Amino acid sequence: MTKEQALDKIQKLLNLADTSKNDSDGEAQAALLRAQELMAKYDVSVEEVGAEKREEYAQEVCQHKWNMGFRVPLANALGKNFRCRNFLRGGQITFMGHPTDAKICREAFEFAYNFIMRRGNQEYNRAYTLGKNTKGVFNSYATGFIIGLQKALDAQCTALAIVVPPDVNQKFEDMAAGWKTYKGGQRNSRIDRDAYEAGERDGKEFMSQRKLES
Repeated sequence: MTKEQALDKIQKLLNLADTSKNDSDGEAQAALLRAQELMAKYDVSVEEVGAEKREEYAQEVCQHKWNMGFRVPLANALGKNFRCRNFLRGGQITFMGHPTDAKICREAFEFAYNFIMRRGNQEYNRAYTLGKNTKGVFNSYATGFIIGLQKALDAQCTALAIVVPPDVNQKFEDMAAGWKTYKGGQRNSRIDRDAYEAGERDGKEFMSQRKLES
């Protein structure tokens, strides 16, 4: 695929990802992720695809109903892959980066967060139905998912040479000077091997499931 062809495909994907025109959340999410991958692979800027750029940097605040401990490890796993830095604002995960990158990263986080909540609770209910010890089942699934996702993202970052842009890193360091370090996170508890392995499988497959075919 030439860069010109990639530009055309990226524009079509971004149009498909516009939720004001596309009421399918799954299809819009897949389009965003595929567009991000192509932009990184072919070194395409926001301006080149005609996307509106109202500011050089954007902060996207994620919506998540509960402040679950896994939200920070999940944000850490996703941020680099989408060329963003992340932090907590009022308990909510926030991504900072170039506007399109930050938007796509927020969309990916919210989808993954809700996915973990749904599937983690399913694993808990399955264990309960089987009469198993349910302690640590949900957290085991979440931990496995994030580790599986991280492995998949690290491979993608290496293959596409994706890094957080130096100007984004500098902007973040300037902005975060004097901030308190977050010391929370997911609680360590009993590891349920079945739930952990189910989460790791889902995490590894999550990105590929969200992309459109080339």
